[in-house]
Amino acid sequence: MSGPNHCSRLALALLLAMPVAAAALASAREQITDEQTIEWSADGDSSMSTVDGARNLRMTRNVVITQGSLEIRGDEALLAYGVMSNELDRVTVQGAPARYRQELDNGETVTGSGSTLVFRTDDDGKAVVEIIGSAEITSLDMNARCESIVYVAETRLIRASGNCAGAFTPGND
Repeated sequence: MSGPNHCSRLALALLLAMPVAAAALASAREQITDEQTIEWSADGDSSMSTVDGARNLRMTRNVVITQGSLEIRGDEALLAYGVMSNELDRVTVQGAPARYRQELDNGETVTGSGSTLVFRTDDDGKAVVEIIGSAEITSLDMNARCESIVYVAETRLIRASGNCAGAFTPGND
């Protein structure tokens, strides 16, 4: 079962499943951008530099970043802050794999993994989570595995590319 029809059905199923995952990512965006403390730890080196108007915090080996119920783990991470605003602009985590976990307000957990995770805001101010390389996302009512997955939380849209497979469980609250 492959080809354009299979990909279209998968994309439709993923779009229908997005309310739960989108709620998780909206919550993650609020956490990443609000005043809540971002905590991090790393077993390797950590360094800070300023490049092109961004203050970059680079960490290596067993990196863990948390903020509220959001947890991101990987082998390396780069947190980019605006020099003037001191706001977190982008988080990039790499790993074998890099993983994230987010607990929703209703107690459900959404998890994802891939070679690279990127948390950022798009030009319209919407939260975007990119999972790149052997990308996986799982929630109570759906799961997907693709080469890459991009979520825009506020609009509940997903864009997946490469070979994809997954499952959707309709009516699961």
